[in-house]
Amino acid sequence: MKKKYADYSKDNNILEKEYKKLDTPNDPYFGAITLVNITKVKEKTIVTRDNGEEYIILDDGYKRLNMYPKEENFVIIAIYDIKSNLVEFYFDISKDIKYKPKVPVIKDLYLDVVITKNNYVEFIDEPELEEAYKMADIKQEDYELARKTADKIVNKFHNPKEFEKLKQTASDYLDKLMRMEAE
Repeated sequence: MKKKYADYSKDNNILEKEYKKLDTPNDPYFGAITLVNITKVKEKTIVTRDNGEEYIILDDGYKRLNMYPKEENFVIIAIYDIKSNLVEFYFDISKDIKYKPKVPVIKDLYLDVVITKNNYVEFIDEPELEEAYKMADIKQEDYELARKTADKIVNKFHNPKEFEKLKQTASDYLDKLMRMEAE
């Protein structure tokens, strides 16, 4: 299992960035929120989803808002373009989320779920999950946790009402962190 850091310090494609963390003790759902303003990338990242639509998910001026639910096995990454328009939500399924003082860290369970701005759902890295299980990089309980968590994400956030609620929550936190950075 690989570790992922909220500040994207291990991402070699991000050359320059600004990082900010907000602890959220009064939020009943989220334990921490982080924001990475990406100022310079080595290379723009464009993905084509299974529905044929292309999305730019990483470029100069993009933002990544990571929202860490308190009692879940995933991180919600809201990706915003240069104009702060939502591109997609990327649910990074994980375990052992550590709320470090400055930079939260997760252990990635390979399988991810994307829900685009148009509420299109796609599962990402399923072959990686299968390979990790076959190679005993993860245990059966981790494999099952990843699968169950993916189903839980889709059942909750693909619902139009919950999807709109998530978009509003992410937007509110983005605004708050952007104001904090301007201070």
